[in-house]
Amino acid sequence: MRVNKFAASAIAVAACGSVAVAVAGPSLAAVNAPDPDMSVVVTPAEVPKAAVQQQLDAVGQLGEVLTLLSRIGKEAQSKTPDVAALKEMQQRLQAATGRLSDSLRTTPPARGRPATDPAGNVHDLLKKLAAAVQKLVDAVEKKDRAGAQSAITEALAVVKDLLSRLPLTGDGMPLPVPLPL
Repeated sequence: MRVNKFAASAIAVAACGSVAVAVAGPSLAAVNAPDPDMSVVVTPAEVPKAAVQQQLDAVGQLGEVLTLLSRIGKEAQSKTPDVAALKEMQQRLQAATGRLSDSLRTTPPARGRPATDPAGNVHDLLKKLAAAVQKLVDAVEKKDRAGAQSAITEALAVVKDLLSRLPLTGDGMPLPVPLPL
């Protein structure tokens, strides 16, 4: 069977077109799909400056807490941990958790959803974190490697729980996705 140039071109165009539709079809269909939660729409212009400032303060304090906890854990796991340095970092961590707690004291109200006050949950978790760090320092002083590792694991579990409960989104709610450590 012979195929002329016109028929060969038509077959090639049809094949390319079907491949293009197969590849781009799902994304083209999703373009006009409605957003799943259309009840609350906050544009960046509507977010009060104070709420944004409070969120930025909370993020900064959280970063300081996480950095200090990381340094404490690394120092505790070193071959010759410096107990004086651990105690100094522990004091800095206590000050940082106090500032984090203060930055979350009042959550600004959000449009469409009631504001949550995470003070109780966050304060309890920060107290648990301080207790875990104290266990860590005590274990390092006693040269108890297993106790130190257990305290580090406990502190990391508290941090994961803390991250899931902090209201660091624009609507005063906790972060929507679980964050792996």
